[in-house]
Amino acid sequence: MLSRRLPAVRAQQGMVLIVALVVLVVMALSTAAMLYSTGSGTWLVGNLTFRQSAVASGDQGVEKAIAWLKSTSSSSPGTLYNDVAASGYHATTADMTGSQSPATLWSAIAGSKVSLDADAAGNRVAYAIERLCSSTGEAATGTCAADPSTAECGQSHNVNSNTPGCTSQVYYRITVRTEGPRNTVSYTQAMVAL
Repeated sequence: MLSRRLPAVRAQQGMVLIVALVVLVVMALSTAAMLYSTGSGTWLVGNLTFRQSAVASGDQGVEKAIAWLKSTSSSSPGTLYNDVAASGYHATTADMTGSQSPATLWSAIAGSKVSLDADAAGNRVAYAIERLCSSTGEAATGTCAADPSTAECGQSHNVNSNTPGCTSQVYYRITVRTEGPRNTVSYTQAMVAL
């Protein structure tokens, strides 16, 4: 009988297996990086949306404060000579220095503020109004920030020191603090001359 010879078995190199494992690891790392960047982008867009919502809600606080100022100045202007804590009004200003932040200013004036009901987005708005004067009383004392007089009202730049019938408008600063979902806090300030 003839014996058949079997071909010699070659030793396997295994190179394809190593390359396949390296490609698999690279694909897994790429997938993880892509998921992380997508999650970060979504998180960032979500935070920007909450901030934008808080700023929009802050505008409602500014509008309410302006409405109160207008109605009070027309119906009983003498009320604005002194603090009205229930309405969040301060007849004098808490000046900010270069190192203060809006949060520090808010701490100084938040004792008398007006808090509005939470809106549909869950934002809670509170505002305080400051007359930009260094003392209480009438604005005619020259201690208030006021707009300059016009040429037809005389040449003086002091409050109420123009010709009869001409008065300068006094400036008011409205500070609004909005607290939203996810601990979003937004400060809005507006200057109003009445």
